[in-house]
Amino acid sequence: MKTTRTIILTLMLVFTAFGTQAQNAKQRMSREQMAETQAKHIAADLNLTGKTYDRFVETYENYKKELWQTAPKCRKKNCRNSETEEQAAEKMRKRFERSQKVLDIRNKYYQEFSKFLTQKQIEQMYDKECKMMKRLSERRRANHGKRR
Repeated sequence: MKTTRTIILTLMLVFTAFGTQAQNAKQRMSREQMAETQAKHIAADLNLTGKTYDRFVETYENYKKELWQTAPKCRKKNCRNSETEEQAAEKMRKRFERSQKVLDIRNKYYQEFSKFLTQKQIEQMYDKECKMMKRLSERRRANHGKRR
């Protein structure tokens, strides 16, 4: 009888531990962690080593941080039909300003990456970044559909 209780108790503890571990694994990464992970993954794909690897990771993280600063602070789902012409024009102006800031940041970091990467490596970096972002977007959409 005692051994049965012990076995059941042990099994309950094991299943509880696995459940807790699965929940922790599903927690979202911070933006900083995501940028670092992306940078390391891209650096490995580009076969970067030593100081070049470290410099790439640091530069890429800074690049991402600057890009995040251009993002709108909040995304309210306003009804566009209730906007005035002035509000719509202001929103478009801000969108163009953000787009220009992103372009300026990309150009700035292109110059930085050019100091220690070849042009082909930079092109590969942007391609890999694009593919990663597509994958993340697809995952978000898939997970969003599951929640509903």
